[in-house]
Amino acid sequence: MTAPVTVVGGGVTGLTTALELQDRGRAVTLLTPELPHHTTSVVAAAIWHPFFQRPDPLYLRRATTALHRLTALAADPAASGVRVRTLTEFFPTATQAPWWTRELPERHRARPADCPPGYASAWAVPVPVADAARYLAHLAERFAARGGRIEHRQVSDLAAEAARTGAVVNCTGYGSAALAGDRSLSLVRGVVLRCAKPEGLHGCWIDDGDPRRPTYVVEREHDAVLGGTADPGLVATAVPEETVADILARCARLVPAVADARVLEVRVGFRPARGTVRVERDPYIPGLVHNYGHGGAGFTLSWGCAADAADLLGTTH
Repeated sequence: MTAPVTVVGGGVTGLTTALELQDRGRAVTLLTPELPHHTTSVVAAAIWHPFFQRPDPLYLRRATTALHRLTALAADPAASGVRVRTLTEFFPTATQAPWWTRELPERHRARPADCPPGYASAWAVPVPVADAARYLAHLAERFAARGGRIEHRQVSDLAAEAARTGAVVNCTGYGSAALAGDRSLSLVRGVVLRCAKPEGLHGCWIDDGDPRRPTYVVEREHDAVLGGTADPGLVATAVPEETVADILARCARLVPAVADARVLEVRVGFRPARGTVRVERDPYIPGLVHNYGHGGAGFTLSWGCAADAADLLGTTH
């Protein structure tokens, strides 16, 4: 093996980065104060989908890398928690296929008659969807099975860690506001509902028309995720009843089958938002590479950003 690497952060970005580095023959230690199933990543609906993203070749390349890796993992869904499901995205006006669908193996325009009231068009595409808890556990198990070490401890100084180990990838999400002094990071609160899966629910549905109130229904193996919100600057974990009622009503307009869905759990997560994802070498600290700021796209971008971070580390150490 080549020189060892330390990855800081145990969410989906840290785990995929650690696995990518192992694929390249590196001995990896993962430092995280939380077990993977306690990180923000576990709250995610974990569907591959470029939310609110303008056309961007770099974004698409990274997302496509993740698409291929996740689709491969879906070959063994019992182990990985990943399955390919049909995603239908609705639009208020007639529209061409979304720009990001050109990388998908198939896409279909839905008939206007199949759209809920208020929508003029829809496109259906197959995408990977994960049970976030099972998926994160699977990644952690793969990492450990390959000889990776997980240390549950807080890192307070990236420069000291890089000096000690020689090679570090920072995947701490919002933690980089303090660790990397990145004032461009902010928190965007997301509220989702984990519901009992209604009988006959098959697929996923999204309306991204309102950036503050994205509406989506995501089928999983044993439950369904209904969302959601995107609340910049809100840090409260208590969710008002009217927010829950609003999510249920919006989702029922999109998918009538969930109108009487039984809410099992109200979940709150905080997305680490940034104007652009930061995947780059630190300009001042030798051996340090950053990989954070994915907002709500951690699942969609994870493997692509992990590969780019590993490329950068390979050229510096």
